[in-house]
Amino acid sequence: MKDDADNEELLTWYLLGKLPEKDRLLVEGEFLSDDRDYERILALEDQLYYDYAQNKLSPGDREQFEKRFLSSKQKQKRAILYSDMVNKMSETTPVGAAEKNIADREPHQFLPSLKSFFVAQGAAMRVSLAALAIASLVLICFAIGILRQRNEYNQLGAQLAVQAVQNNQLRQQIIQERARADELGLKLKREIDEKAMVRQELSKKQAQSGRHGQRAVSIISHAIAPSIVRGQAPEMKKLYLPSSAHVLRLLLKLKGKVEYKLYQVALLTDEGAKIWSQDMLQAQGTGSGRSLELWLPTRTLAPGDYEFKLKAHAPDGTLEEKRDYYYLSVRIK
Repeated sequence: MKDDADNEELLTWYLLGKLPEKDRLLVEGEFLSDDRDYERILALEDQLYYDYAQNKLSPGDREQFEKRFLSSKQKQKRAILYSDMVNKMSETTPVGAAEKNIADREPHQFLPSLKSFFVAQGAAMRVSLAALAIASLVLICFAIGILRQRNEYNQLGAQLAVQAVQNNQLRQQIIQERARADELGLKLKREIDEKAMVRQELSKKQAQSGRHGQRAVSIISHAIAPSIVRGQAPEMKKLYLPSSAHVLRLLLKLKGKVEYKLYQVALLTDEGAKIWSQDMLQAQGTGSGRSLELWLPTRTLAPGDYEFKLKAHAPDGTLEEKRDYYYLSVRIK
C-alpha cells in the first residue's frame, strides 16, 4: 500500500470483489478497523454508484458492480436514485457556456441576455443542489449504518442483561437449595442424636435393673400395615401393652415403591391432638419390604385409639402428606 492513489484503487477492487482472499483479509484488517478509513470506503462506494449511473465503469467492473451492489431491492433503489440525479444534471446547461453566450450578445439584446444569465444561474443552482443531495445521501447512509450498529449493540446489551438476571436467579436457587440441605442435615443429625440418647438411656436402665436384681426393661415390637380408607381404627387389631414394657418399637410398613428419602410421622389421638412426632426418618429394609422404625416411650400411650399421620420430604423441601393411614388401638394388660 504505497500511497493514496494505490490505496484508492485497492479499495475499489475490494468493493468490486476483485481481490484475492489474502489481499481481501489484509484490506479488512487495515482499513475496516479505523473510522476514517471506513468513511473513505463508504465514499468510494458512493463514487462507484455515481460512475455506474454515468456509465463510466468498464464492462468487467460494471458486471462486478451489478453482482455485488444490485443484489437487493434496497441497493437497486439506491442505484436508481443516483441515475435520476445524473439525468437531472445532464438536462441543465453548463455554466461556462451560458456566460459565453451573454458576452457574445449585441447591446440591443441586453434584456434577453439578462434572462439567459438568470437561467444559467438557475442551472448552477441545480448543479449545487444535486451535489448537496449526493453529500446528504452519503451522510444518510452513514447515519443508517451507525443506527444499525447501535441497535445491534443495544440488543446485545439487553440479552446480556437478561442473562445476568437469569444467572442471579440461578445463584439464588442454589443458595436456597444449599440452605435447605443444611437444614435437613441438621434435623437428621438431631433425630439421630435423640434416637441414640433414647437407646443409651434404655441400655442404662437395663444395666441398673440387672445390678439391682430387677426385671430388665422390656421392649415391645409391633408392625402396622397401611390402610387406604380413613376411619378404620375400631376394626384394627388391638395392642395390649404389659405394665413392664417401657419402650414400644413400631414398624410402619410403606406401601409400594419408596419414592422419598426422608419422612415425618406424627401420632394423634382419636380427637386429633398431637402427642408425639418424629422427623427425618429413613426407610429401612425388612423381610416384607420397606418400613419406618419408630421408638415410643410407653408412658406417652394411654389406653385408646391413635392415628399416625405420614408426610414425606419432597425434593423441593416441602412436606407432602401421604394418602396412607396407620391406626393403633392400645390397651394395658
